[in-house]
Amino acid sequence: MEYPKIHSLFKRQGWYFDENAKHDPSKQQGRQSFIPGDYSCPEFGNIKLWDVEEKIDGTNIRIIYRDGKVTFGGRTKDSQLPCHLLEYLQLTFTDSLLAFVFSKDESQPYPNVTLFGEGYGPKIQSGGYYSKEPGFCLFDVRIGSWWLEKDVVRHKISEQLGVTTPPYFGKMTEEEIIQFVKDKHFSRFALNDPEHKHVMEGVMCRPKPSMLFRNGGPIIFKLKCKEIL
Repeated sequence: MEYPKIHSLFKRQGWYFDENAKHDPSKQQGRQSFIPGDYSCPEFGNIKLWDVEEKIDGTNIRIIYRDGKVTFGGRTKDSQLPCHLLEYLQLTFTDSLLAFVFSKDESQPYPNVTLFGEGYGPKIQSGGYYSKEPGFCLFDVRIGSWWLEKDVVRHKISEQLGVTTPPYFGKMTEEEIIQFVKDKHFSRFALNDPEHKHVMEGVMCRPKPSMLFRNGGPIIFKLKCKEIL
């Protein structure tokens, strides 16, 4: 399963442009501006309190565990993984490790598991300030048709796998999230930035307990610091 597309909180001016307008430079000014109050997904307007994490600037990774074997992929089936990141993933997420974490016992068939996260490190987007070495930040786990709750991913699965999860900022209202992003806090994930010179990329927000869209994907939105002035 590919990870569902994550929308920003609000629609942009460009949502209302027809296809021909995309090729007219005179009509492009302001097309990326948000339209406050006009939610990109109507579900967002019904949720009053959100769990907020730091958004990691990396490359989307899927770690797929089927029938006792581990394979790796990007956000889509056609995505290409950087060689140094793939080597790290292969050394870290072995068949035996995932068998230990996700198999109930030897008599049980191996479950279908997909780990979703961000690959980061040197030469991976702008994520070189996160770490001097490639790494993987886990943000979701799906077993069969079930999405695990974030507390389980954050405190149990990540510890068993020996990987990190995005820094957690707590619960916030929509207004608090917008102000938090406007304040442009420094990244808490930037382990290779001891002087705290890099502003976080943004936040990822989801309800608690988890909720799903009608297509089965988790309800979640992103908001980037560069998008909020």
